[in-house]
Amino acid sequence: MSRLEISNVTAHYEGAAAPVLANVSLALGAGEFVAVIGRSGCGKTTLLNLAAGFAFPTSGRLTLDGQPVRGPGPERAVVFQDDALFPWLSAVDNVAFGLQLKGVPKNDRREAARGLLARVGLAGLDERPIWRLSGGQRQRLGLARALAIEPAFLLMDEPLGALDAMTREHMQQLLLDIFLATRAGILLITHSIEEALFLATRVVVMAPNPGRIVRTLDVDFSRRVRAGESARAVKSAPDFIEARAELLDLVFEREAQ
Repeated sequence: MSRLEISNVTAHYEGAAAPVLANVSLALGAGEFVAVIGRSGCGKTTLLNLAAGFAFPTSGRLTLDGQPVRGPGPERAVVFQDDALFPWLSAVDNVAFGLQLKGVPKNDRREAARGLLARVGLAGLDERPIWRLSGGQRQRLGLARALAIEPAFLLMDEPLGALDAMTREHMQQLLLDIFLATRAGILLITHSIEEALFLATRVVVMAPNPGRIVRTLDVDFSRRVRAGESARAVKSAPDFIEARAELLDLVFEREAQ
């Protein structure tokens, strides 16, 4: 079972004296969904960039299955808030791009891409140009492109932040479905406490100055949804409301300090 570990990591921005992250440790295994919350400036995106291999720590260790992380790799797919699609390619060719890099023949990669488009609710839009897709459709497409390379880990930086409320709820359900089907380890950066509680198996709370982890909570609300309980019932349940209030108090308490 794959395991991504961040151990006692400290990181600085270039030219800055104070660290953006200090002594942060976090482990993510297959079948885990970890959501990271905290106010702006606490280093959430830096943490994801380290996990992705886009940045490197000043001190500490990043390992994947016990081996040092030395850069990006196909076992870690990244989904950004900005979908970062290729505007000159059709929907199907955007999804097939990663398979092309792996040397998969054209017909095979396009067939696989069509299957992924159907999986994320975009069946029939194979040849649709990017500019004709809605914001929600573009995010679904970005997710399909990430899944095409069959990563062990999905690293997501506010992927639903720019969506309207209704589309965001549909995308949350899609993420749960994908998590159940793939059992990939998922690291989600989000500003939404409700989203973190609803999706994750573990919620990590960070605080700034310097960025650090101040609380970790194991939660099971997503398991209840996967077991058949409706999203509306889960989000209105007393224990969900209590957990949301606890996290709100924690974030605002840290903000006031």
